[in-house]
This record gives sequence, C-alpha cells and structure tokens, in this order.
Amino acid sequence: MKIGRIIVILVLIALAVFIGLRTKSTIDAKKREAAKPAPVTVIAVETAVPGRQTIEDKVRSSGNLQAAAEVSIFSKVPGKIANNLVQMGSPVTPGQVVSIVNRDEVGYDYKPFEVKSDVRGVVARIILNPGAAVGPTAPILNLVDIDQVKVVAGVDEKNIRFISMGQPATVTLEAYPDERFNARVTNISPLANQLNRTIDVELSVPNPSHRLKPGMYAEVEWITGRRTAIVVPLVAVVERAGRKCVFLAADGAARMIPVTIGEVVGDNIEILSGLAGGETVITTGAGQINDKDRITVAGTPADAK
Repeated sequence: MKIGRIIVILVLIALAVFIGLRTKSTIDAKKREAAKPAPVTVIAVETAVPGRQTIEDKVRSSGNLQAAAEVSIFSKVPGKIANNLVQMGSPVTPGQVVSIVNRDEVGYDYKPFEVKSDVRGVVARIILNPGAAVGPTAPILNLVDIDQVKVVAGVDEKNIRFISMGQPATVTLEAYPDERFNARVTNISPLANQLNRTIDVELSVPNPSHRLKPGMYAEVEWITGRRTAIVVPLVAVVERAGRKCVFLAADGAARMIPVTIGEVVGDNIEILSGLAGGETVITTGAGQINDKDRITVAGTPADAK
C-alpha cells in the first residue's frame, strides 16, 4: 500500500512539473511574440499642390416673377356682355376694343357699347363671359405687361449693404435650368421684414419673347466682389476631432494641418488659413489616414486647378 501511494505521489508531481513547464513555455512564447516589432501599415495616397483661383463673392436670394404692371378693364356703363373680342394670351394695344356691352336700361334704346383698353398688355384672365352683368365696378378682364417682368427677392439683412440701385444681377429659373437671365435692381424696400429679417429687393428682367411667366420661381445672384484664393481638391479636406484639416505628405508620413475653409468652387474648396500654397497635400486617401501614418504616394503630384 505504501509503495502504491508513493507511485501515485510521484505521478502527480511529474504531472505538475509537466504542466508548469508547458505553461512557462506558452508564456515565454507570448512574450517573444509581443516583443516583436508591430508590422508597419503603409497607406497608398495621391497628392496635389494647392492652386490659386479667382473666387467671386456672391449674394443669393429667391423670389417669384411678377408682371411689370397689371390692370383690370371695366365697362363704363351698366349692361350685359354681348361678346368678348379677345381671349387669354391675346395682345392688346391702347384704344383696342376688347368687349361689346349691351345696355339694358328700360325705356332707352342704346347702341352696343364698346369697351376699350387704355393700356398695352396681354390678356391674363377673362373674368366675365357673354351674358354676365357688368358695370363700372365689375372687371371684365385683366391685362398684364410682361415685356418686362420683375422679381421681388428677400435679401438677408446682413447682405443688404452689398445691394444698390441699378446693380446688375443674374436670374435663373426652374423652367429654364440651363439659362441665365440678366436683371437689374430697380427698387429696394425701406423696411425690413421683422419675422425673417429680410429686405425686399425688386429687379427688372427684360422679357421680349414673353417666355418668362409671372408666378415662376426665380433664384437671384449678385456678384459683390472677386479675389484670388488658395484652393485644394474637395477630397483633401477631412474632419478630425470636430476640426477641418488637411494632411501633408512629408518624408513618407502624413502630417495633419488644421485649416479654415471658405467657398466651394466646383471640385475645389477655398483655404482661408493653414496653408501657404506650396505644400504637397494628400487628396485621395485622406479620409483613411491619421497624423504620422506611413504613406506612399502613387503617381506624380498634380496641381489643383
């Protein structure tokens, strides 16, 4: 019995020694692995040299097209419309007869009364049709003058100092998205809207072909100045810790530079501060790197244009 116990004890001791040696060997292997230098990840990027570009300072607003003038045509005598001689869209000249009115006063025999226009314009709406009673207070039709149309645009109060009487502007319309129409400031309201802090600015737009229709939505743009600025491709500007920055390629590593941005001009963006203009800026790949990351530049640096 004693010999059996001794054998069991020896086996347990040997097993404990074996487990201890295996554990030590595993720990040593992990230490050796941890002591090895971590592999360096090299990120392929593309670069560009900041360019200089002329940037236009602009004020933008929006509004609706309106007719230059709108009038209603009335009959000077009471009666009923016998016939309207024009229809919607008809051009009208001063002195032209637009309606015939039969006077219906009992006991009198009047010849038909001719309703004439005193102004030039285009018929915008027929209000009363034949058979309808008319008089000096009932408009028969509306005329509009659309040889010139106007835009009334609300300009933010912080920008109104850049707008002056006679100042040129350009107008774009959703109806003709590929065209720009010349306009000029004709009136500036003396009052500001207390709700949205804008000032109404009226602009006149030539409309000889009558393509521009009152009621159309219009975007207005004024150029208020021009300047030369440093620009980089849009992809070069990224955000890190809530700040805008770019990465420079220097000695095989990325160097983060905080920047202040300005206007977006096509595929480029203005840099107001942070760059002098001669650096090599990382473009493609900038969103995947951090400060001091190892990089390799693919291709030849190209200027931002």
